Amino acid sequence: MDVSVKLDTSKFDKASAELKKQLPYASSVALNNVAFRIRGEERAAIGRIFANPANLTLNSVLVKKATKRSGVAKIFIRDQAPNGTAPSQYLAPSVIDENRADKRFERALRHAGLLPRGMYVVHGKEAKLNKHGNISVGIYKRILAELRANSGAKKSGADGVQGTKSKYFVGKVTGKRNKQWYGVWKRAGGKRNPTAKPILIFLKGRPNYRQRFPFVGIAQGIARRHLPIELDKAMDHAIKTSKR
Repeated sequence: MDVSVKLDTSKFDKASAELKKQLPYASSVALNNVAFRIRGEERAAIGRIFANPANLTLNSVLVKKATKRSGVAKIFIRDQAPNGTAPSQYLAPSVIDENRADKRFERALRHAGLLPRGMYVVHGKEAKLNKHGNISVGIYKRILAELRANSGAKKSGADGVQGTKSKYFVGKVTGKRNKQWYGVWKRAGGKRNPTAKPILIFLKGRPNYRQRFPFVGIAQGIARRHLPIELDKAMDHAIKTSKR
C-alpha cells in the first residue's frame, strides 16, 4: 500500500530561466515536506482509530523521499516485520475494505495439516492478550511448537482431540447446548476435573473488515492543501539563496 505525491509544475512553463533552474530542487523540498506531514497525520490517525496500537503499527508509515531527478515522493506502509505479519498485510483490510489475508500462524497451521481449508482463526475467550489486544508472538510459537510435536499422535475419543500429553491441542469441544467448537484448546483442571480452555477458535469463511483507516484519503487531502504552499515557499528560498 502506497501513495505517490507529484507536483504539477505547468504554471512554470513560461517562467524565467532562473526559476526553471531552481524548480527541480524546490520541487523535491516541497514534496518531502508534504510527505513527512502526511506521515505524521497517518500516524496520528492510527492512534485514533485503533485501540492501543503496537509501536510497529504506529511507526508503520514510511517515506521514500523525492530527489531532484525523481520528482516523486512515496508514502507507504511497511511491508516487512521482524516477527509475525507485516503491517501492510494486517492493515490492508482496514484501508481498502477487503477480506484480510491469511495470518502467518494460519499458514503454519495449514502447512502442519491442523487448520482445514476454508477455516480461519480468531481469539478464544480464554486467550491471553497483550495490551494491544493480540496474542504475543512468543505464545503463538509455543502453541505451534506443541501442536507440531504432537501432530503425529493418534486422535483419541470421539471429539477428535489430538494426543494426550500436550498442554495445547486441536480438536472439537462440546459447550453449552451441546454446541461444538473447533479450535486450539488448553488443558486445565488436572486429572480429577479435566477441562479445556478456548484459546483459538476456527471459523468458516474469511473474516472481512470494514474500511476505517482512510490512508489514501488523508494523503490526498494534505497534498491538495499543502503542495502549492510548500512549492511557493521552496521556490522563494531557492531563489534567495542562489543570489547570495
